[in-house]
Amino acid sequence: MTPLVGILIGLLVATVLATVVAAGPAAAAAAAGDPTRPSGQVVYGPNCTDGFIRVAIINGNEPHTLTMTYDGVPAGPATEVAAEERTTLEGREVDWGSTVALTVAVVGPTGVEASLDFLDYTRPTEEDCALVAPPTGPDPTSAPPTTSPPTTSPPTSTPPTTAPTTIIPPTTTRPVPSTTVPSPTPTTRPVPTPTTPRPSAPSSTTPASPPDTTQPPGTPGGTTGAPAPSGPLNGTVSSDQVFPGSVVTVRGTGFTPGEQVVVSLGGVAVPLATVTADEQGRVEAVVQIPRDVVLGPSTVQLLGQDSAASTAVDLRVAAVETADDGRGTPWPLMVAGLALLVVAAALAAAAARRPRRDDWAQPGATD
Repeated sequence: MTPLVGILIGLLVATVLATVVAAGPAAAAAAAGDPTRPSGQVVYGPNCTDGFIRVAIINGNEPHTLTMTYDGVPAGPATEVAAEERTTLEGREVDWGSTVALTVAVVGPTGVEASLDFLDYTRPTEEDCALVAPPTGPDPTSAPPTTSPPTTSPPTSTPPTTAPTTIIPPTTTRPVPSTTVPSPTPTTRPVPTPTTPRPSAPSSTTPASPPDTTQPPGTPGGTTGAPAPSGPLNGTVSSDQVFPGSVVTVRGTGFTPGEQVVVSLGGVAVPLATVTADEQGRVEAVVQIPRDVVLGPSTVQLLGQDSAASTAVDLRVAAVETADDGRGTPWPLMVAGLALLVVAAALAAAAARRPRRDDWAQPGATD
């Protein structure tokens, strides 16, 4: 019986090892996502208008205290965020031409936790912003006055100095023409006094200049303003529940036609895609959910690079369903049990074939 007991003990040990090996992947899959941790996504960065940085936060199922930091130095107040709460953190304004490493310090119920790390953000210099700035209003409006005086200056520069002094006596003899002389264009040539009753031709040309002066102010008004969005912002996804590694379609409307729109996912530092809005301000992108994304509620963000218009779509990242999720048939235990039954049956059969001691013939005995 000693060999049989050893075989049974060995089979039990093998069964325990098979159970531990089978439970290993399930434990690893459970540790892949931490539902207690917060996640964040940068929704506004430094630019030529201002240097503020904003981060949209989705907290896990435990309360946390979050603080934005630039290069490891606090850049905003410590904010207490309740479980499952959503909020937006804003840091101080970044200086012109400065680059900061953006992180969010996390303090949980048990103490300091790993921080949320983001990319480095740079604000352009004032000189660079001045180079790309649209033309201002005074420059176009000052151009027409510089062009219009040259048209009248050549005639007035030469004749008016001598002509008015010589023609004064004729104007005194004829008071009627003197009333028409004050017009700007006839005074250049006072000799053809009979033609003075035609102020219609010069008057028709002089009003032509005001349309020229009014036209340029209209043009800078259209160029100085930033392009406006085409309509109300709206975003959708093809499925509000996704899995790590799955592919979804993201759509958005209301952006400026032709601008670049960045598609990003909360908690993921690298954007999922960058697409161009069509002539109606619509975008569509087929993106893949990262395999190492944090499980739980998340947000897809669409941000226009020119108009700074943004919209968000909520979704939930669920764990990938597997064939063995701990509630199915324990195949390793069943295989080990079957092996144990086969060995026990073989041992029983071998013991049945062995001759019993009382069946042995006594030495010297005869039939």
